[in-house]
Amino acid sequence: MSAAPGTPRDALHQEQIIQAAIALLDEGGIESLSMRRLGSRLGITAAALYWHVRSRHDLLLLAADTVWGQPPLPVLDDIEWRPTLRGMVDDLRSMLLRHPWLLAAMTIQPLDGPARDRHEEHLRAVCETAGLSRRDAEQAAGSLVTFAIGAALAATPGPCESFGLQSILDGIEASTR
Repeated sequence: MSAAPGTPRDALHQEQIIQAAIALLDEGGIESLSMRRLGSRLGITAAALYWHVRSRHDLLLLAADTVWGQPPLPVLDDIEWRPTLRGMVDDLRSMLLRHPWLLAAMTIQPLDGPARDRHEEHLRAVCETAGLSRRDAEQAAGSLVTFAIGAALAATPGPCESFGLQSILDGIEASTR
């Protein structure tokens, strides 16, 4: 394996590769992610990357999961569900705006991973604290994720977002009565 001069193979870690891939994706979108470009950015050959990731597809999955892990997840003890959900949706929307390639990638292939699963499970748990059944909480969480994706695609903050999110939250509250 070729590495930068004086750099032992073990000096490069998967996390460094993922962070460099995210930077490349943030700069140029999905089209910009190639093993050759990434290797060049890291000062190694494209072939050397395969010691750490199996394929470009796996690298995209790892990058997506890393990004899904960025929004903070609130502690579930003694929370007020409405402001918590509002904050989680806003954090998700902000993350999607910081990494617009993720929106495009999600239309091409499923990008499920442990961080996304953890995020959606957390949303579901917060919806359950509002008094929803597990099934209804799963549907509400899905609606909130879909809303955040739509709001990120629109990329225009304003009263429409507040009204839309408020309507979803009002629907959750009405379902618990």
